[in-house]
Formats: sequence, structure tokens, C-alpha cells
Amino acid sequence: MSIKNVVKVMNFHSLLRVDRSKKQSVKYSAMEQTLIEMIDNIVNNRNIILDYKTLRVKEDKPVLNIYIGSDMGFCNNLNSLVNRYKEECGENDCKIIIGRKIRGNSREKVLLYQSREEYDKDNSRVMELLAEGIRQLKYSKINIVYNHYYNSTTVQIMNKQVFPLEKAQKTEAGAYREDFTIEGDIDRLLIDLMVLYVQYSMEIAAAVSYAAENISRQNVTTESLRRIDERDAEFKIRERKDMKAKEFAKVLDNYTKNREY
Repeated sequence: MSIKNVVKVMNFHSLLRVDRSKKQSVKYSAMEQTLIEMIDNIVNNRNIILDYKTLRVKEDKPVLNIYIGSDMGFCNNLNSLVNRYKEECGENDCKIIIGRKIRGNSREKVLLYQSREEYDKDNSRVMELLAEGIRQLKYSKINIVYNHYYNSTTVQIMNKQVFPLEKAQKTEAGAYREDFTIEGDIDRLLIDLMVLYVQYSMEIAAAVSYAAENISRQNVTTESLRRIDERDAEFKIRERKDMKAKEFAKVLDNYTKNREY
């Protein structure tokens, strides 16, 4: 199989993966938004805040950063952006690293290191660490760093805080002032919702970053195909020139021989 055909196959499969990742992301996004609305309305409700200390994290706890990279070829630029964020994090930050090309060292507090293939096959360990961290309030913040796919021309590095939930900027009258009748343990309810929200956010980030790496790969292979076509066109031009030169030399040689006779 020629190099051009190999690149075409890679290009085609990248497009298929982008479409699959987008559909997966949309599936999780609807639930994520619903959970954000529910948690935001409870945590930031003025009446509840006066009576309960709901889901209050301690600022002196470490930060947990989750880094999602790519194991695919042609994605060095995406991995370098994630690595740059990792190098800028605090010394005491805990880390979960997804991707073989995201650099780590023995001095860092890495809770888990997985390849993308291992994560895609079984992400239960990541989800367990997230649930444990939220239920025991181990962290002051949880962030997910990944490359976010917007469209075929726009991919942007994202540092998304998923815990604690940042207060939405609601401007309508009566926002966060609804009255609630509370039965049972509100903290347990909120923690369960928060665990579910963070886990959905992780699924979305993984799916969107997968789309980002595939569109990056697709762009590179498209550019490679263009250069291959240009190279082939230049080769054909040179080949035609060489052929014309040989034909001209042959005609000139015959003409010279005829003159000699």
C-alpha cells in the first residue's frame, strides 16, 4: 500500500472518531447541565446557607488536577499544552494523569497514571478516586485540564474547575431565594449529586478531548495529503521535462548525424 493510501485511511478514521466523540459528549452534556442547575440552586440558596453549612470545602486542602492527553501520533502540540499546565501547577497539588505522553516525575503526587487505552477500557479507578475525594472532602478544588474541541478549526486548552461548583451569575429577581422543605440529610444528597456531576464532567472532558485529538490528527493528515499531491505534481512536471529533454536530444542527435552524411 502506498504512503498516500495509508494517510487517506488515517484521515478517514480520524473523521469517524470525531463524530463518535461528539455524539458521546452530547449524551453526557444534558445530564451535566441538569445536575449543575440542581446543585447550584441548593448550594447557593440564601435560605439554606443561613441554616446549613452545605458542602463547604477547606481552603487548606490540596488541589486535585486531572490531566488528559493523547497517545496518538500527530498530537504533539496538544500534549505540549497539557504538559505546560502541569508544569505550572503547585508543588502540593495531587494529580491524575491520563495519557502516556504527559510527563511525570517521582517528586510529584501522582495518584494514578493511565494510558488513554487503559482509561477507555476501564475508567472505574479514576471514578473511584473522584468519588472518594469528594465524599471525604480531601481537596479544596478539582480541575480537569484537557483540549476542548469546538469545531473543525478550533481546539482550545481548557482548565475546568468541577469542584466545588462555581456560582452561576444569575441576574433574575428572586434568584437563590427559593424556599425548600428539607427532609433527610442535605449534605449526603449534595455529595451524591456532586459525585455524579464530577464523574459526568470527566466523561465529557475525555470524549471532547478525544474529538480534539482526532480533528488535530485529521488536519495534519489532510495537510500531508495536500503536500503529497503537490510533490506528485512536481514529480510529473519534472518527469515531463526530462522526457521532452530526452526527445529533443534524440532529435538533435538524428539531425546531427544526417548533416554528417
